[in-house]
Amino acid sequence: MTQTDFDIAIIGSGISGSALGAILARHGQRVVIFEARSHPRFAIGESLILETSEMMRALAHFYDVPELAYFSTENFMAYAGTTHGIKRHFGFLHHEKGQPQNPAHTLQAIIPKEPHGHELHLYRQDTDYFMMSTAVSYGAEVRQNTAVQDVQIHEDHVTIFPAKGEPVTAKYVVDAGGFRSVLAQKFGERDFNLQTHSRGMFTHMINVPGHARANQIQSDYDLPFPMAEGTLHHIFEGGWLWVIPFDNHAESTNPLCSVGLLLDPRIHPPRPDLSPEEEFFQLYSAVSQHCQTV
Repeated sequence: MTQTDFDIAIIGSGISGSALGAILARHGQRVVIFEARSHPRFAIGESLILETSEMMRALAHFYDVPELAYFSTENFMAYAGTTHGIKRHFGFLHHEKGQPQNPAHTLQAIIPKEPHGHELHLYRQDTDYFMMSTAVSYGAEVRQNTAVQDVQIHEDHVTIFPAKGEPVTAKYVVDAGGFRSVLAQKFGERDFNLQTHSRGMFTHMINVPGHARANQIQSDYDLPFPMAEGTLHHIFEGGWLWVIPFDNHAESTNPLCSVGLLLDPRIHPPRPDLSPEEEFFQLYSAVSQHCQTV
């Protein structure tokens, strides 16, 4: 077999790419991870589900990488830090134009009390950086600010061509680049027939008004938890808005809140004459005029 620079090359140093890099390096593999940007960096995918925590516990146990379990529910306060939020439910508020919010159109899908009673809102800037650092601690090499331009697949190895520096050879390549997948693009594996009527915009904010108002809904609607202690979804004609706070518990040190809009462009067409920020607040203003609890 061809002598290679590395056993495995991983494209992308998000949670998945870095966790895989940590596991492989922990077990003696020569690992290189390419990252087009640098940490810390903005990312979404912040609201965990029960299966995620269980998966991280299992990976930590089976592959002897205890750091993987830091982002499961029972460990995050002691090990993962105080920049992450808690999630006790999936909350939904449905709104109709010209009508006050109907308590009958409200739902809290509660996280079970056992075994831990809540899940997490991950502040990905910190989790991704930590997981990348964990991979480095086990011996992986990480090349930040190094986008991959091309990958050539040979019979017994692969060659990775970074945007800067010399080509690298490896026995295997793993593409963890998400929707920017180099391999999917190269080999035509994207299915462009899967068209959807949706578009999105998202950011992190401070002083989100709906955050405070959402807590009051608990007493008004006789709900088990404040809406702000979960992942809140405002649903309206032609779209929905998420609110994922990181500052929803007493120990939090993070004032940010993740906010995003998913829209049907047939009902809410794009406004190229506006900046994303201008369009967001115009849409927010239009929706909030008839939605008392947004």
